[in-house]
Amino acid sequence: MASTEPAAKVILSTWTTRRVILATLVVLLVVAGFLLLYRFRTIVLIVFAGLVVSMAMAPSVDWLQRHRLSRALSVILIYVLLLVLLLGFIVLLVPPIVEQLTATVPKIESYYQDLKAALVSSPLLVVREIAAQMPAQVNLTPTLTVSPAAGGALDAVGQVLDITGTILNGLFTLTGLLLIGFYWTLEGEHALRTLLLPLPGDQRESAHDILKEIETRVGGYVRGQGFLALVVGAAALVVYLVIGLPAALAVALLAGLFELIPVLGPTLGAIPAVLVAFAYDPSKVIWVIVATALIQLVENNLLAPRVMHKTVGVNPVVTLLAIVAFGALFGFAGLLLAIPMAAVIQVILDRSLLRPQASGLEVPAGRDRLSKLRYETQEYVVDIRNHAQHKQTGTVQAELDQVEDTLETIAMNLDRALAEAAPAEDPV
Repeated sequence: MASTEPAAKVILSTWTTRRVILATLVVLLVVAGFLLLYRFRTIVLIVFAGLVVSMAMAPSVDWLQRHRLSRALSVILIYVLLLVLLLGFIVLLVPPIVEQLTATVPKIESYYQDLKAALVSSPLLVVREIAAQMPAQVNLTPTLTVSPAAGGALDAVGQVLDITGTILNGLFTLTGLLLIGFYWTLEGEHALRTLLLPLPGDQRESAHDILKEIETRVGGYVRGQGFLALVVGAAALVVYLVIGLPAALAVALLAGLFELIPVLGPTLGAIPAVLVAFAYDPSKVIWVIVATALIQLVENNLLAPRVMHKTVGVNPVVTLLAIVAFGALFGFAGLLLAIPMAAVIQVILDRSLLRPQASGLEVPAGRDRLSKLRYETQEYVVDIRNHAQHKQTGTVQAELDQVEDTLETIAMNLDRALAEAAPAEDPV
């Protein structure tokens, strides 16, 4: 007991009043940061989405710049192309959806009435009790009832103003997002150099590498996800035309659009096709489900591993947690940006906590060949360990693991031998 008291006193003595105040301020700043992040989460989301757009179109801008177009003109050209695609998407999608809703909703309501009647006439008491708890009818047709009174007219005006406000808010958000992407594409490199100037030289290089890795992963993910959405939409269109589904183009466009949503997208994309098939010809529902399952099987096992190879590298558990967290915090937009946000967080944690060896090599004591050789040996060991964190699995990889372990052992033995052979420092 007596031996532990001095140690405890030494530990307590290191916590001076100044350190306690500084630690308290750090905790308060962290809490305030999280509160500000939650309070201004919409602005944070818009800024991050603009940066993601800039990262995604960076290779296209570089390619256009190499073909004698300025960066500003290249970004404007890409934006115009995206606007044309968006307008074409709306023109092709909205009229068939309205037409199919007009034809599908009455059939679904009629099927519901038939189902309820069948359950009510069932000989099983449990089934009849369930039918008794069901609503008498389902009205899926949106109606806007306006009474001739002044109050009804004011309500109608209020609804119109709410819709107009929602549209203007969406346009404002989209404009801000595109402007951020535009200016970051033009001035992003200069802004990064300015932000990193206060850091020491070695830390500046490490931070720059982290930002470049984030840009590579996030931009690659967005481009790959867009390509997969295009492929899934085209495959769905071919399959729906073969099945003979009405409004096949609109339903296939929805399938490709929902493909942008991670994890939940394929299921959500199949729902419109199932509803249309159910209303048009219930016997086609099973074909739609089988076709959707085959498309997803091919995508998940053939396309996605090749398109997304080493672009994101986010752990599946982290992906699910990110979708839940960012979806609850930012809504639908959070679902779209969940994986890029998780990739950013994982890169920062991976480079700063899980792989600190990359910037923690022992600087050689001298400039002789022995010291330089020892430094290169240590760097080689670090490269092997870093590579081991991102390797794949399989029989071939297992054989390569044995080779890597052997090489690491040889390098570590060589480092120890070089340390023993290094000349001793002269005493001062």
